[in-house]
Amino acid sequence: MATRTYLAIADRMPGEANWSITFPDFPGVTSVAARFADVMRQAKDALASAVEDMQHQGETLPPAIEDDTVPERDLSGCHDPRLLLVPVEAAGRALRVNVSFAVGLLARLDDVAKRTGVSRSALLAKGARMVLATEQAA
Repeated sequence: MATRTYLAIADRMPGEANWSITFPDFPGVTSVAARFADVMRQAKDALASAVEDMQHQGETLPPAIEDDTVPERDLSGCHDPRLLLVPVEAAGRALRVNVSFAVGLLARLDDVAKRTGVSRSALLAKGARMVLATEQAA
């Protein structure tokens, strides 16, 4: 998996409590958040679903934002816009690496991989993503 970043626009209409979330590079992908504090979580969920669907259908993803440089956007139709850079995991090229583990730990990993029907690499990647998610939340 590779982390890609895309632009989201959160906007709130005058007199409205909810924030609407759109993605300029993903027409039709939207979400809503009741509080601004929930906007990023909702944006991540909506974007992850869209990316997963596109990849499952074999569609090419739009170019991601590089080096946090936000491209110019026409915000004239917005009332209270907030720009967000939203990270999403996308399938990427796998890279073979050599790692060292204690024999007992490796045996336990292999046992879990066998019981859950995944490869050792898939299990280690899943664990790495879990650690990274925990670090990002902190």
